[in-house]
Amino acid sequence: MDRSLGRRRVLVVDDFPAMRTTLAQMLLSMGLQEEPDMAQDAAQALARLRARRYDIVLCDYNLGGGMDGQQLLEIARREGRVDVACVFILITAENSSEMVMAALESGPDAYLSKPITKVLLKTRLERALQRRDPMRPVADALARGDTAAALQVLAVMRAAGRGEAADVLRLQAELGIEAGDLDTAEAAAREAQRERPLAWACNALGRVAQRRGDLAAAENHFREAMAVTPYFMSAHDHLAEVLELQDRRSEALDVLDRAVQRSSRSLPRQRRLGRLALEQGHWDLAAQAWARAAELAAPQGEAHPSDHVWTAFALARVGDTRGAARCLRHMEQALEGDPELPWWSLVGRLDLCGVTAADPTELLDTLDTRLLWTPPPEAVRAALVQVLQHLGEVERAELLRQEAG
Repeated sequence: MDRSLGRRRVLVVDDFPAMRTTLAQMLLSMGLQEEPDMAQDAAQALARLRARRYDIVLCDYNLGGGMDGQQLLEIARREGRVDVACVFILITAENSSEMVMAALESGPDAYLSKPITKVLLKTRLERALQRRDPMRPVADALARGDTAAALQVLAVMRAAGRGEAADVLRLQAELGIEAGDLDTAEAAAREAQRERPLAWACNALGRVAQRRGDLAAAENHFREAMAVTPYFMSAHDHLAEVLELQDRRSEALDVLDRAVQRSSRSLPRQRRLGRLALEQGHWDLAAQAWARAAELAAPQGEAHPSDHVWTAFALARVGDTRGAARCLRHMEQALEGDPELPWWSLVGRLDLCGVTAADPTELLDTLDTRLLWTPPPEAVRAALVQVLQHLGEVERAELLRQEAG
């Protein structure tokens, strides 16, 4: 198969114009026939990815303010903008352990450290294209929303020996789990590790067992994945979920705490850690996790008032009421216009009244007025019940609970 760049569609993402120009010139000298599209930050890159399907994305890790390259890749994959046939290469001048872990966790096709030479870029691109090009029919099927057809294509590829065997098996396992075809997923994962255990295959077997309701087997598979590759972070997340389903919340908290020490840039992981820490009264850990969640969410376009409210909630319980108040003020400024902000602001300020013994009368009147006109979102309702009980407003709390039922 031809691995030349030819008329492939390429996107170059870097916050420095000179670096964008350098990469574009390298690509053109390597045979690319059309000028690559350019983006100076993650927001612009995401807009381009939503407007056009690309074959190759070269992206700097540190894009200045806002999202970094890892976060861009995660969102683009979640939205299906970077498909299974697209080559995504992360480029960076940084080498901190946190950055390397974050980059590896997001799973780019290659990770290049600056300065980059044309020879190195060409070698990595050819290697990545060799893996990704055979996946184009799979990507086309998934773009149509036809997972069954994608699995059929993978089965044919597997039988004919086309594509990298490990990639075919891994994608079969992932798509099988998503489609509920657990037998196919299990068969692919078991075949992949006939010679030796592989972290992704152990993780897939754990997810299959969890879907089948065998939580003990799932736990064993996730622990095996972590033993094979301690930095395979998905296994930590799934293990915590399985432990929580078994009501082993303290163990789940420990797993997530260790996970964020290894890789701290996952928003869902920080939110789950924050929730479990709050439930178990680990206020310092909860404050750290929710504050980190708020920090990660903003550039990803997933900012939510609850991240700030739970940060303030935890800060208040370690005696930092000034920090809690600052957190709430920042939320009200940063998230102005969010439809849930007035509700969450009431939750946070009522809770602070309960901690500082301030008079909540005015806030309670505001709450009563809002409740006359519109019901609160369910997450707000649950938080209000908790806060009102702490304030001694038992009747209000019970009324809210009954209305939910």
